[in-house]
Amino acid sequence: MSAGRSSRFLLSYARGEGATLRPRARRAAALAAAIAFFLLTGGARAQADNSLHGRLELSDSGLFSNGDSIEAALGAKDSDEALANLRLTWEPVWGPWSLQIHGVATIEDGPAVALSRAEATLLPAPPATWFNLTDTFASRGDALGQASIDRLAVAYTTPDLVVRVGRQAISWGSGLVFRPMDLFDPFSPSATDTEWKPGVDMLYVQRLFADGSDVQFILAPRPAREGGPVTADASSAALHVHTTIGGHQTTFLIASDHGDWVAGVGVNGALGGATWNAEVAPTVLRSGGTRVSGIANISDGVTLFGHSATVFAEYFHNGFGDTNRLLTLETLPPDLEDRLVRGQLFNTRRDYLAGGATLEVNPLLTVSPTLIADLNDGSLFALVAGTWSLGDNLTPIAGAQAPLGPARTEFGGLPLSPGSPTLFAPPAQLYVQLRRYF
Repeated sequence: MSAGRSSRFLLSYARGEGATLRPRARRAAALAAAIAFFLLTGGARAQADNSLHGRLELSDSGLFSNGDSIEAALGAKDSDEALANLRLTWEPVWGPWSLQIHGVATIEDGPAVALSRAEATLLPAPPATWFNLTDTFASRGDALGQASIDRLAVAYTTPDLVVRVGRQAISWGSGLVFRPMDLFDPFSPSATDTEWKPGVDMLYVQRLFADGSDVQFILAPRPAREGGPVTADASSAALHVHTTIGGHQTTFLIASDHGDWVAGVGVNGALGGATWNAEVAPTVLRSGGTRVSGIANISDGVTLFGHSATVFAEYFHNGFGDTNRLLTLETLPPDLEDRLVRGQLFNTRRDYLAGGATLEVNPLLTVSPTLIADLNDGSLFALVAGTWSLGDNLTPIAGAQAPLGPARTEFGGLPLSPGSPTLFAPPAQLYVQLRRYF
């Protein structure tokens, strides 16, 4: 197993959902010009209409690694990265028929780009969806420019039926940080942009009932390799049922996913003024054996320091995780490695506890701290983000992420191999984003 392949899940901590870099002078000038433009020009509030809308995001990140990290070995111990991302959305509706089209253009430049390019050359990840609708218009050194169609779906909707075909996104499960029942491109716990999930080519059918229950069916065909034929072992089909049993919202899941069988049961309810959720998701592997994952969480609205806040705690059991304290990237279990590469999991250990809050400092500013603890090796991952609303259409976001732990722990750094002094660890990160909606 190559180090490049195993690094994808650790890079998710370093990059959020895609950090990037430009030289400091050009970045500062571009960011200043963009801020001035955003502040001096007005924009219409997004409405449910047939018009073209979108979002422009500018992001800058500083990443800081230890001297024994793979980043340091590649000459990028500390890096300064940036991103420009434009998403255009058109979602017209004609009676029961609707169309969803999202076009995305991204310009990146930085060490993460070069490393990702090397990974793709050495050992490509399997296709995440059927058709490749991404075009690379610039790829040189640390720079990368891409344009893609992230949504392309047509839907027919009635009060009790939804049928949608094409590239779309779906989220299942009630996890707050970890999402074992979300099989289709779940967000990393360290994602810094969670407004849109990547689209997947699929057939989606939903049947709604008068009592509030519903049944959803998904078929997501995929090839095993880029440009190859669709195969059952690379595709997914899932049935998801939501209903009320004994006064509790309950969900059931049965799926065939990349050749494995996945089941799931989720229940939620109230405890005083708080809300709790519990999920169990066993996976029967085609290679033999069963892995059981699950979460239990609770959240409540409280008053902290005289301000409104929501606090939460979540326990996650990763059935694919490894508790061996001598774990290295080279010795990851194959079923865990497969899910890390596919982006269905982001953690290597078995037991985690996360806690956090969203504090409303004032009506325009919210602060969201989170702490993730690896209960098997004692390492920690701390995150904090602040969101400031400058208006209906302009939102600056700033945040920090910090891994805490000694070497040879998940967040302190896993060795490449049993005898390697070089570690893969999520770098510390400071980032700022500016989002403009129109």
